Amino acid sequence: MKLLKTLLASAVAVSAMPALAYEAGDIIVKAGYINVMPKDNNADASAVVPDTDLDVQNDAGLGLTGIYMFTPNIGLEVLAATPFEHEVEADGGALDGATIATTKHLPPTVSVQYYPMGADSKIQPYVGLGINHTFFFDEDDDAGIGTSSLKPSWGLSYSAGVDYLVDEHWLANVALWKMDIDTEIRGGAADGLEVEIDPLVVMVGAGYKF
Repeated sequence: MKLLKTLLASAVAVSAMPALAYEAGDIIVKAGYINVMPKDNNADASAVVPDTDLDVQNDAGLGLTGIYMFTPNIGLEVLAATPFEHEVEADGGALDGATIATTKHLPPTVSVQYYPMGADSKIQPYVGLGINHTFFFDEDDDAGIGTSSLKPSWGLSYSAGVDYLVDEHWLANVALWKMDIDTEIRGGAADGLEVEIDPLVVMVGAGYKF
């Protein structure tokens, strides 16, 4: 009888313990709506068209992240997404408002993340620092200035976000990244023109912890 009471007491104690949010070895996969918002005035194109800047427009798609937890507080995140397509518009000058070019890109990013909250918290904010590699493809020279391609970009990525653990496996997520993305136009009248995209990237989605 004493043994039965001891086992029952142990079972109650274990059930009362809070479930750990994240543990070493956990794999977390997240997916959601992601919006890429480049900064304003991405390039000074006055040398090509007087009094003209270039503005890279926003685009949205499906974002995917995978995280591997080395410890309950440290994880490695890989950000991927469906291709983004951006129109490049003229701001000012004779071509004001016209679409100068269109390009697609993919911005794979690897970040180390830090989760400061205790393992018993359902709310898990985090910050991250990583490296972004952006490559461009399917460039269209809409204005006929001879642009042939855009140079790939390497840069730092700063991130922050918060997970809310719905249960042992499912979670909701809001995340943002600030990326250093600089490229260069190749070919045509704008050959060598530097373009600073430097977008703010926001994702709202859900995830599953394995």
